[in-house]
Amino acid sequence: MCTALTLKTKDGYHLFGRNMDLSYSFNQAVTVVPRNYEFKDRFTGEKRKSKYAIIGMASLIDEYPAFADAMNEKGLGCAGLNFPGYCYTEEKSVPSKYNLPPYELIIWILSNFETVEEVAKEIKNVELVAVPINENTPLPTLHWIVADKKGKSIVIEKTKERFAVYENPLGVLTNSPTFDWHLTNLNEYMKTTPIQPESVTWVEKELKPLGVGVGTNGLPGGFAGVDRFVRIAYLKSNCMETEDWKQGISQFFHMLNNVAMPAGSVTADRLQDITLYTSCMCQETGIYYYSTYKGYGIHAIDMNNVNLDGNEIIRFAYMEELQYDKQN
Repeated sequence: MCTALTLKTKDGYHLFGRNMDLSYSFNQAVTVVPRNYEFKDRFTGEKRKSKYAIIGMASLIDEYPAFADAMNEKGLGCAGLNFPGYCYTEEKSVPSKYNLPPYELIIWILSNFETVEEVAKEIKNVELVAVPINENTPLPTLHWIVADKKGKSIVIEKTKERFAVYENPLGVLTNSPTFDWHLTNLNEYMKTTPIQPESVTWVEKELKPLGVGVGTNGLPGGFAGVDRFVRIAYLKSNCMETEDWKQGISQFFHMLNNVAMPAGSVTADRLQDITLYTSCMCQETGIYYYSTYKGYGIHAIDMNNVNLDGNEIIRFAYMEELQYDKQN
């Protein structure tokens, strides 16, 4: 499970990030891949180089940075979210297509492109194939949100029926079912409003709202992907732009906190899902902000403060200790 969000501030900054909801750690850490870094294509075995530097949360598997969410130095962001029951990959390579395992899609996008428009144009030449990263790591079941600093966003989904690219006017994403289904489902919440209703009279009796927030009655409160999609779409559509990027980052984390999973909310196979971390990337500055479940507080890593022309992947310690300021 997961939730992704985009947000713009009044002073022109674009923010992109997500909640990572899991019951286990996947050896994740903020990772920087420099420009011109040489990768081994997991499908063909050929060597290829990244055009742009990348920063994001990744696990390192056989020296390969498997990104969960990231942005490149041009401000293009991408995140993979769980898509169970719908995700599909081809068993064999497809002729005339650029065949990619699903875990390579983020790197392919961020290594090569600057804008959503460029990605949407080239993704038509891609096919996703069932090639695991190694024998101990199962294939991920994902769909993807891509967003740039022009405010454009798309969703990429591969199902058994088709390879689809959707324009994403909301700039949000959660999990299954498909993105077009989520958009249609929002019609059920047309009357949901942040505006406090006035009193009304029924059969000569005056009825008054019982506290604030009555306009949100019926807003789903569960932790399923469908419920979280409605809630984050509601918050995004009614959130006024913040004055500056600092307020924007604070607002971004607050919005994702509304759809976050604390321990005790969801249990599967005797394991508790939690929001392992929340990320927020400033697409203009190249700074990756994140908070973790155990290390509550906001940590920041600036990709421009490392050597982006080096030849090594850089990993930063994943912060899991509570962060706080003592005032006395």
